[in-house]
Parts: sequence; structure tokens; C-alpha cells
Amino acid sequence: MRRAGLKITESRIADHDDKAAMSEALTRLYRAASQSVSEIVADLTASERAKLAVFCYGRVHLNTIGLAIAATCDLDHLVVAAQSTTAGRTIFTQSREATSAEKPLPGRRAPVSLATSASRGRSLQALRLQTELSA
Repeated sequence: MRRAGLKITESRIADHDDKAAMSEALTRLYRAASQSVSEIVADLTASERAKLAVFCYGRVHLNTIGLAIAATCDLDHLVVAAQSTTAGRTIFTQSREATSAEKPLPGRRAPVSLATSASRGRSLQALRLQTELSA
């Protein structure tokens, strides 16, 4: 039975170049406190991005980054990079869900909400109620 999908030619030179490009991108991702993931992987080919996404997804400390990279990939490249239809589809689906939920990336702080804002809301409601009652 023959599988339909992307055909990737095996080449030692291409494989070495892929690893070098992915290694450089991975180094930049580790240091990416202020840069966005999409800027870092923009120069990689679709195949390289998919391989890097699968690599990062498989590591707990890089899982979120892997999903962010996977969001820039198409399903076919992720399936080939993961060497599994199920794994490629899972990463693809989770990456689309993660981008819609907009989870903060590691190293970035989530916005802080202060409890005083909730109490201000109650005092405004009480003030409005008093104004309505006295009118």
C-alpha cells in the first residue's frame, strides 16, 4: 500500500544543512525572551519548521514553543516530520487551538490584575444604586 503525502528526498548534505539551520534556530529560541517565535523561524523552510516543531513539541520545556512553530506549518509537513499521521494531526490541531487561545509563551509574563479593581467595581455599583434611589 502506498501512502500519499510529501516526498522528501534523502540527502546527507541537505540533512546536514537542515540540522545546522535547526540548531541555529533552536539556540535563538532558547534566548527568545523578547523576540517572537514566528520571527525566528521565518527564514526556515517549511520542512525545517515542521521538524523543529516536532522536536520542540516532544520536550516538556519547549512544548509551547513547538506548538507556536507548528502553527506556522501545514498538516502535510507536520505528518512527514512526525513520521506518524496521528502525531502530525495532533500537533497540527493543538497548534491551532493554542493560537486561538493565545497562551503566553514561556519567559513572558502574563498581565497582572489587581484585586482593588474588583472592589472599585462594587463601590461604583453602590454609588449608582444610591444615585438611583435618591433620584
